[in-house]
Amino acid sequence: MAARFRQINGVAPDLRKPRLLSERILHRILTDRDPLLRTFCDKLAAKQWITTRIGAGRTPRTLAIADSVEALRAHPLPDRWMLKASHGSGWYQLVAATTHPMDELVIAQAQRWLSMDYSDVFQEWGYRNLPRRLLAEEFLSFSGRQCIEMSAFCFNGSVRGLRLFRPESAHARHRSNQRHLPRTKECFLDEALRPLPLERPQHDHCPDFASLDRPPLQTFCALAQDLSCETPFLRVDGFLSDRGVLVGELTPYPGAGLLLRMPRQWDAWFGAFWE
Repeated sequence: MAARFRQINGVAPDLRKPRLLSERILHRILTDRDPLLRTFCDKLAAKQWITTRIGAGRTPRTLAIADSVEALRAHPLPDRWMLKASHGSGWYQLVAATTHPMDELVIAQAQRWLSMDYSDVFQEWGYRNLPRRLLAEEFLSFSGRQCIEMSAFCFNGSVRGLRLFRPESAHARHRSNQRHLPRTKECFLDEALRPLPLERPQHDHCPDFASLDRPPLQTFCALAQDLSCETPFLRVDGFLSDRGVLVGELTPYPGAGLLLRMPRQWDAWFGAFWE
């Protein structure tokens, strides 16, 4: 894992005295065996945990759960929905009857998810041997457009940074088969919702997101704090949607530490909050 980190980031991680956020995430993968991490990694278990912590109706609606493509397709589903795997990260695909049908490529993608243990990718312990299930989740929109998504970087129950973004790849056909997906637009705010001068070359900086109404962002930050107070670090991911502020996932290993791709000074800035 250290060799992969060096290959991707150009420097070796310090795993004896981790200081950067990326190093601390990698150190967590190698050493932390808190059972709560497995709850965070299992999308269905995480939804139940979120409901217990902050109440019902705070996550996207689950339309169907199945352990095979055939069983999933037997459920009555709307014209547009999101296909996800409960045991992995980044495994999602828009399914729409007219523009993004569940064709042979999507079916093969879902079957490939079911054949894999996600922890084999980056050795993230929390994913090891999780139940392998497909789920259909409601499609979310915001004012007739794709939702703006939010990620709160939380340390011991305090939000220290908020990423606002719109991933253009979410609506790309057959995401896993495209080499060059549309670029995500993003901006970062601090805990007081002030813009941070943090830009990443792999995404398009979009300062307009910083002018979004404050009350929904404050609501999301408050929910994220409630959800993260039992762990040293957790990224809480959510949506600004027509249904209001929703929590989508709980992410204990962003990018497995290897793919965080923060400028080094910001990697250190976030890492300093991890006690």
